[in-house]
Amino acid sequence: MAKQNLRRHEMLGLLYQFLGASSIGIGIYWSVWAGVRTIHYRSISLVSGGEWLLFPLLFGVGAVLWSLGSIELKEAEPGYGVKR
Repeated sequence: MAKQNLRRHEMLGLLYQFLGASSIGIGIYWSVWAGVRTIHYRSISLVSGGEWLLFPLLFGVGAVLWSLGSIELKEAEPGYGVKR
């Protein structure tokens, strides 16, 4: 059986960073669409109701996951398990 190169917390860190970046990317896409959709539909419809919750949800959760992922990866020791 092949020995794994990444430890469990490193895999979690990479997963957290991926999910955080995806959440921030979706937040940016939604923010741009919220600004441009008035031009697209030629109406004056602003962000309303539950749509305001998407801003802190997408950007906040994305930032927290990105931070947790960077903390998990920061504690990885470079070159562990290498026998010279």
